[in-house]
Amino acid sequence: MSAPVVTVIVPSYNYARYLPGALRGVLGQSVADIEILLVEDGSTDQSLAVARAFAARDPRLRVLTHADGKNHGLPAGLALGLAEARGRWTAFLEADDLWHPHCLERRLEAAEQVTAQGGAGVVCNDIAPFAMPGADTAWFEGYVPRVMRWHARHERTVCDVRPFLLENKIPTFSCAMARTDLLRRISLQTPVPRWLDWWVWAQLAARVPFAFAPEKLTRWRLHPKSWHHKVEVFSYLEDFRRMGRGFRRLFARDLARQRQWGALAFLWLPATLRLAGRMALVAREDGLARALRRISGRVDAVRSIRKL
Repeated sequence: MSAPVVTVIVPSYNYARYLPGALRGVLGQSVADIEILLVEDGSTDQSLAVARAFAARDPRLRVLTHADGKNHGLPAGLALGLAEARGRWTAFLEADDLWHPHCLERRLEAAEQVTAQGGAGVVCNDIAPFAMPGADTAWFEGYVPRVMRWHARHERTVCDVRPFLLENKIPTFSCAMARTDLLRRISLQTPVPRWLDWWVWAQLAARVPFAFAPEKLTRWRLHPKSWHHKVEVFSYLEDFRRMGRGFRRLFARDLARQRQWGALAFLWLPATLRLAGRMALVAREDGLARALRRISGRVDAVRSIRKL
């Protein structure tokens, strides 16, 4: 059996109500030469039954479970999928998100346009929000369009980890894919589980050029159960501090060897100052007044959610 062009890993945990839409979007891609690995991570709802029903109708879909059938979290789920992946590229689709029918086709086209340093190792695309009732969208509006403008300006950029030390430039797994061989050579042991994607993309940014498909090919479902609705200010600061320590462990030696003294010094700044640097970037893009309103709205949203 020949290897598919793309392996799609769909990590699934207790999203049975959304899973059919996600799987229909993958199976309906204009690129048919794919395999779908649904990693069922110990759900307690009907997710496993839904996945097996889809697998029975289309041989491109396989359902993977952990040996003990329990929940092990996203890093373990992705590791399980990568161990089974046969495609040259591996794409990710979270079980509550949706893809445009030409999503993979447009990404592959974008990858082919990168010829520097052996070609693109990562491809991402623009994102459309799909807000559910009660969802906070202020963080999306202040973050995602801004980083997408960054990708448009830096399309076919050579590898450079420095922008990723400040913030995650690829907001969700569902909008990106990477070469499978590269994914197998990086660490999935993130200091902050909910920022596994940032951990992954930063490592790849240090190794390979990225490509960008400017179309909104991913619909990112925003709902109150997502991790973005569970973050308090002090928890965010502590997570930001932990990510900084992890990045120092990963990149300090290479940055010193490359004499990237500015980036190296940035890694050793206190988390509060590094976070201030990110806020300065937001203010430069959106204006100080608008940035402050977004931050204030985000804090208010967290407070209101805590009262529910």
